[in-house]
Amino acid sequence: MSRSISPALLPLLHHHLGGPVLKATALSGGDINDVYRLMTGQGEVVLKASRRALPHLFFAEAQGLGRLRGAASRRPAGLLVPEVLAYGDAPGGWQYLLQSYLPPGDETPQAQEALGRGLAALHSVTVPGFGGTADNYFGALPQFNPPAQSAADFFWEARLRPQVRLAAEHLSEADADRFEALRVRLPRLIPPEPPSLVHGDLWHGNLLYTSAGPALIDPAAAHSHREVDLAAMTLFGGVAERVFDAYAEAFPLAPGWQRRTDLWNLYPLLAHVNMFGSGYLGRTRAALDAALQL
Repeated sequence: MSRSISPALLPLLHHHLGGPVLKATALSGGDINDVYRLMTGQGEVVLKASRRALPHLFFAEAQGLGRLRGAASRRPAGLLVPEVLAYGDAPGGWQYLLQSYLPPGDETPQAQEALGRGLAALHSVTVPGFGGTADNYFGALPQFNPPAQSAADFFWEARLRPQVRLAAEHLSEADADRFEALRVRLPRLIPPEPPSLVHGDLWHGNLLYTSAGPALIDPAAAHSHREVDLAAMTLFGGVAERVFDAYAEAFPLAPGWQRRTDLWNLYPLLAHVNMFGSGYLGRTRAALDAALQL
């Protein structure tokens, strides 16, 4: 991460904020983008900036944040989503996104339960079909969201197939054969449910406990099966069991959802292989083994 804001961004920030940036503090979590907390005359905001040449990166993120805010507002969810203040392009190949700042708070048992109930309320906002939203990004990788007839079709065509193709140099012929075997089984493995708006990248780093309640940030939003988000929360740890208990009490899950987490997490694991290399291949193969044993 760059430790200081590019001078190319400063005139645009001044324009959007109605004055100069008084102080900028680099935040953690900027593996893909540079992230800063900005102190301004109007209060604190968050800046995300990137020179990765990913077309419409922050337009797609702004759309996802807007969808989540809209869905949360239609239910007494108790979930916060940052407000998008501005986004655009700057000289030197920069893209930027300005969003509201959410002050940190304590991760209490009450806050954990509020997160579970809030996510359940968000997922209860169902949509007519799987996919069908604008394409966006999962980390630095393009994420495609074509319409699909079922959760299994969407998961294979829009999620697993593109990542398997991209990971061809890392996967053996046996790996490819096992993914093909999984493709055939998918319709029998995924319980039928109406599609929900999902965050799409809900590892614990994208869950915040703020002074005003739990919040979701950095979405890869899509219309998909709600178990996608539950599975992601188990992938890299860090989410309390109380969150899952509160979710299940508010919006019961189909039997065996815990066993399906490896199936859903094949997508982020393959994406990590494609973004960061073969160090994630062992976990991917283990998840594939577990999925084929369902």
